[in-house]
Amino acid sequence: MSEFHRLDATDDAYFLRARVTDPRTGVAFLPTNSVVLCETCGLVSLRETWEALGGCPNGHKTPAVWSARAALAAGDGASGALAAAAATSSAASGAASAAAATAIAPRPVASPRPEAEGRPAWLTALLAVVGIAALVVGGIFGAGLLRGDDAPPPVVDEGPPPPTGPTAVVAEAGTVEGALGGADFQDADLRYRDLYSFAADSSGRVLSVSVTSESFDPDLYVETPTGERVEAQASSEDAETGARTLSIPNLRGPGLYRLHVTSRQPEAEGAYTLRIRFEEPVRPLTGGAAPFAATLGEFSQQVDGFFRDTYRFRGIAEREHTVTIRSSAFAPTAAVTGPGGAASGETGRAGGSVTYTFTPEATGTYQLVVSSQSRERRGAYTVQLAVEAPPPEPVEIVTPLPGNGRPVSDSLAVGDTRTFSFQGRLGDRVRLEVRTDGFTPSLVLVGPDGTRTPAEPDGDRARISNFVVPTAGGYRVLVGAPSGGGEARVTLEQEAPTTSEDVPRLPGVEVPREEPLDESTDDGGDGGAYQPQPIGGGQE
Repeated sequence: MSEFHRLDATDDAYFLRARVTDPRTGVAFLPTNSVVLCETCGLVSLRETWEALGGCPNGHKTPAVWSARAALAAGDGASGALAAAAATSSAASGAASAAAATAIAPRPVASPRPEAEGRPAWLTALLAVVGIAALVVGGIFGAGLLRGDDAPPPVVDEGPPPPTGPTAVVAEAGTVEGALGGADFQDADLRYRDLYSFAADSSGRVLSVSVTSESFDPDLYVETPTGERVEAQASSEDAETGARTLSIPNLRGPGLYRLHVTSRQPEAEGAYTLRIRFEEPVRPLTGGAAPFAATLGEFSQQVDGFFRDTYRFRGIAEREHTVTIRSSAFAPTAAVTGPGGAASGETGRAGGSVTYTFTPEATGTYQLVVSSQSRERRGAYTVQLAVEAPPPEPVEIVTPLPGNGRPVSDSLAVGDTRTFSFQGRLGDRVRLEVRTDGFTPSLVLVGPDGTRTPAEPDGDRARISNFVVPTAGGYRVLVGAPSGGGEARVTLEQEAPTTSEDVPRLPGVEVPREEPLDESTDDGGDGGAYQPQPIGGGQE
């Protein structure tokens, strides 16, 4: 705005020498500072203070066109003393000029007044001597003034006092690229320091500040509007770039914040990135947890006279969610938005509580805004989120199949799947068949190790023939109805593998039993172990 005035070291030297201070921060004005003059009370403030408070500290809203004389006339103590001194000096000069004029100008001789006739002679003589002495002193003083011997020395413009700190740079929310070194201000410990000012409003938004540098180990602290100094606590380091980051979260307005960026080592130089985030305060909300206690209007955003608190939670699709807000200080309201916009639900009221029940269409992040039905209402309340429990997992029903070819029937709807089972022995030959009434079934044989063997459907049937069991254990048979429904009949034929005992023999012929060899004897007899014979009968 045009009423903001940027102080100049030459044009505003008289004002700067008065050492007027900002009424909010108490800091003396310096060249290049932007100031504003209040039209109502004449108070001078920093631009940051005016914007942070929405006017001057006395509550006035109208700025005036800059005038150094008007600013000093209002003053804050220092300027008032300067004005009083100027007035005193002017009065003294006027009195001296009058005395000089009296001493130089001739005086007419006056006839004695009637009341002086009765005075004693000695009193008359004394008054005459005193008068003559006063005239002599006045003449000498007046002559000195005319010669200029006692004239005051001319005022020498020494310019503004040397800076006692860095000049504040007005910053907005976002990212600021800066660098330490060169002509930057240095503290007593030789650390360079940059200063930024940020005006936070009264909307209840949260201010977070962080600084990152790859060139040096940064340091950061903030002066709050109340004069409190907040040091950066959290720090992190990027393993790839080596960049170090310090941050200060959860600062709240309103007022003027002063952000100091420096280093942890003397004379460290290099580039840095300052990030200022001014965001709506959002609190996490967990389903199934105890009620969360808060106060509306304490750290709340204010919109059109209504205080608002914002919460964030994870919504789960197809499960009912219920938000309950209770307060005896105000009539609460609740509004929920999700990935697709406002969540549709039902609102219930009872006394000082409100419930909002809805079922999300999609899983994702949802936001709850708690407010009041009337403007400017504030006070304590609790908020709680309840989420419907997930449905129980379906229990798989497994029907055993007889291996003798006797069919087992079951009814299937479209999309249904039935599970049957049998125990397979190594080498068993298995034949499976499904027949239905009017729909094409699916048939899958699942082995103990998860191996799946599907069947090729053929009209209203599906078949797996001559399957040899490769692994002994439990097998599952999955029968489905992908495109229709009705009755299905499942048949299992299971044959054990053929052994030597299953070979047919002639009547009366006994198969000799194989006796184990006795390796403990070595006598070469029939009962001993077999001894290999040399070729040629052993003759040499």
